[in-house]
Amino acid sequence: MNIITLLLLCAALGLSGCASSSKTAKANKTDVNWIERVGTYTYAEALAELGRPMVITESADGTTAEWVVRRSPRVSFGFGVGGGSYGSRSGVGVGVGSSVSPPPHGESIRLSFDNNGKLKEWSRVKY
Repeated sequence: MNIITLLLLCAALGLSGCASSSKTAKANKTDVNWIERVGTYTYAEALAELGRPMVITESADGTTAEWVVRRSPRVSFGFGVGGGSYGSRSGVGVGVGSSVSPPPHGESIRLSFDNNGKLKEWSRVKY
């Protein structure tokens, strides 16, 4: 196996690892017109449509719940290939970098419900 074949094989393996998707949401929360749901949408409907919220806060004014829409990836991966020669000898090396956690960022939807369980306001939160 020559060095060019090895480099092409390593590049193909590295790029195939980047072709993943993390869409696991029950409903597409970004395509919903939340303004038209104010006053009619219930907390029970939200649980059925969106699943269990990440954060729930209850107060005398009602319930506020937050669902994560998009989250930054938690781990990144590094890969490297190198080669060298000394006189009539040559060598190829492959290395794997350490895992790195980037700073967290993403987006969530916060829905506030009154004491009767009806949606009273909503907001999109970026962090």
